[in-house]
Amino acid sequence: MVASRAAGRERPHAAHPDTSAEGLKSLRKAIRVLECFSLQTPRLPLTDIARTVGLPLSTTHRILTTLRTVGMVEQEGDRDLYRLGLKLLELGSMVLANMEVHREALPCIEELVRETGETVHLGVFDGSQVVSIEKMDSPHGLASNITIGKGAPAYCTGVGKALLAHQPNSTVEHVCRLGLAKHTRQTITDPERLRRELAQVRAQGYAVDNMEHQPDVRCVAVPIRDHSGRVVASLSVSGPATRIPKDRIPTLAVRVREVAAKLSARLGYAGR
Repeated sequence: MVASRAAGRERPHAAHPDTSAEGLKSLRKAIRVLECFSLQTPRLPLTDIARTVGLPLSTTHRILTTLRTVGMVEQEGDRDLYRLGLKLLELGSMVLANMEVHREALPCIEELVRETGETVHLGVFDGSQVVSIEKMDSPHGLASNITIGKGAPAYCTGVGKALLAHQPNSTVEHVCRLGLAKHTRQTITDPERLRRELAQVRAQGYAVDNMEHQPDVRCVAVPIRDHSGRVVASLSVSGPATRIPKDRIPTLAVRVREVAAKLSARLGYAGR
């Protein structure tokens, strides 16, 4: 009788790993559903979401219903269209508010905009692209297609090259394998030429986007380091080529490096 009761008490513990595994599978499925949405596809019908994640309609609908309950997904009235919910905006705002580099960078960004009169970006690397986490536009205007939270190519933007130059070789090769698409006539599309460009970035301490991502737009960017010396972000100044001619780049690079050094020091970096 005692043995029988002991066995009965153990059954819930034996089932626990399976329950946990199922919970992780459900979580992964929910994340895949959320990742279906993008700036290009902000609204999606159930059928498209199910096809993208490779799940049955019933399973996908159940996941969307759960996400809608907690505010991470919204449904447009009675229409079969879903979009990301305001709860994600709230969580994203908390991430930015608690991201040390973002918090410390704001005075530096304002300083650069005030001194240069050009647009300033703060970017981080997500493993394949650069993501803008802060931006302040030039008072003179610049039609920049890099927006906060949106990924941009790392190989042909100033903020991206300043970050990519300090990544492991395996990461650079991964970016090359993804393809170096041509955005303008100036875009570097040859992997070997990109490697040489990144070596130059490391040597001179700053990167230049010479009208490689957008026609007639130049950018000068410098890496930001944390207390350990690791490159965690990059700071850039962008403007029309008419306002940033080639002979202005060295002077601009010196000032961006000075401000970037100040920001790195705020993050605890004690090196040069």
